[in-house]
Amino acid sequence: MKKITIILVSFFIASGFANYKEYKSFPEPTPTSKGHLIYQEMGCPMCHGHSGVGDGFLAQGLEPKPRNFTSFKEMKGVPYQSMYTAIKDGIPFTGMPAFNLNDKQIDDVISYVRSFLTENYITISTCLNIPQVVSLENIDIGGQINVEKDKPKLFSASLKAGEITLTPDFTAMRKIFNEKNSKLARVHVMLTKTTENKKEYLAIIALRINNCIK
Repeated sequence: MKKITIILVSFFIASGFANYKEYKSFPEPTPTSKGHLIYQEMGCPMCHGHSGVGDGFLAQGLEPKPRNFTSFKEMKGVPYQSMYTAIKDGIPFTGMPAFNLNDKQIDDVISYVRSFLTENYITISTCLNIPQVVSLENIDIGGQINVEKDKPKLFSASLKAGEITLTPDFTAMRKIFNEKNSKLARVHVMLTKTTENKKEYLAIIALRINNCIK
């Protein structure tokens, strides 16, 4: 059975099947004025602060502390659905309450919260053998930028001519899936710029790599 699997994978690569690419573009940044208004009206600054760093006047008495929305380290493991559920249902045993908001209002708040870190955020799903090419035409890059990866051993990222190509490492990903008995891994690419010793996140790509072959 193992021999058959190896032969099939070799066939995919030799036939050019693994060289198929999918193309994506960053959406235009969502206006955050409505989300900002809801953020203020719902009292979010009392815990998360007006600038989203988690320094509201109630934060000191809370455990766990409110999230710092400007920190990639804290936010990288919080996908859209987790943010949606936290706002709609609250988080048990924390200071995060549930809010009576409709889906559109929650979307607006999430867009605003994400804008503390970057206005350009996209989530892409792919299979093990499908590179993803993301156009950067909607992003004001300007000057020298850095490409950072949170899990560099699991995929490669190549920036060229106004687009970035993300390619899962087939062998490394198969090993991860087998070891953890999982079907999905989430990795991130950050396009950053450092000005006056301050890092600016120009764009973030969340790549969901599924244990599948197309």
